[in-house]
Amino acid sequence: MKRILALSALLVLTSLFTPGLEAGPFKKNPAKLDERILKSADRLAAMQADPKKRIPASLLNQARGIIILHKVKAGLGIGGEAGNGVALVRDEKTRQWSAPAFISSAEGSYGLQFGAQESDMILLLMNDAGLKPLMGGNFNIGVDVEAAVGPADGGAAIDSSTINAPILVYSNSGGLFAGAAFKGGGILPAKKNNEVYYRTHLPQILFERKIKPSQSGQTLIETIKQFSGEGQQTKPQTSTGY
Repeated sequence: MKRILALSALLVLTSLFTPGLEAGPFKKNPAKLDERILKSADRLAAMQADPKKRIPASLLNQARGIIILHKVKAGLGIGGEAGNGVALVRDEKTRQWSAPAFISSAEGSYGLQFGAQESDMILLLMNDAGLKPLMGGNFNIGVDVEAAVGPADGGAAIDSSTINAPILVYSNSGGLFAGAAFKGGGILPAKKNNEVYYRTHLPQILFERKIKPSQSGQTLIETIKQFSGEGQQTKPQTSTGY
């Protein structure tokens, strides 16, 4: 029975967060997707406001890409996790950020666990290997592509030996959740959302540079630049709700 309830929870979470299954009240329109982009800027700003979680500017400046996710976990013996967010990739030559593409994630959870948890997760993609989850195929972060907890900005010099992983993970989680390892799933393109907002698909947005950032996308880019030391220290536009 617990297994059935947990799997049901995963299906519900997936239906809420996976764009391919959106319908009725969950169907997205450009205005709602604008809000999601602005909310991603808010989440990065909130992470940077916490000294214990803050991403060092030097690492943001070195990153080849960034993923900003909002995730929800639910567990009862065997649980599930689903999320949505955006990804951006930096051009290696011009150092310009792409428009933000919409992504989603869904995973099964294994181990003794209970409760529920919402979390914001930021992944810095540090090199070509780190970009693989955005290039299609089955790439599970932490399984097929190495990932490590990123060092927080404590003011001290960063030990280069701690940042060799292709992906550095930062998380600001809340709520109650006791659990073990997570396997399965990964980062997926939010195909419907990208079609609605850009009329094209993730590779064209992130790697072919065929799309210019919208106003909300530019706000997110300026927020990233601000915290990486690249932009002017001006207050970014923020969202009005979720």
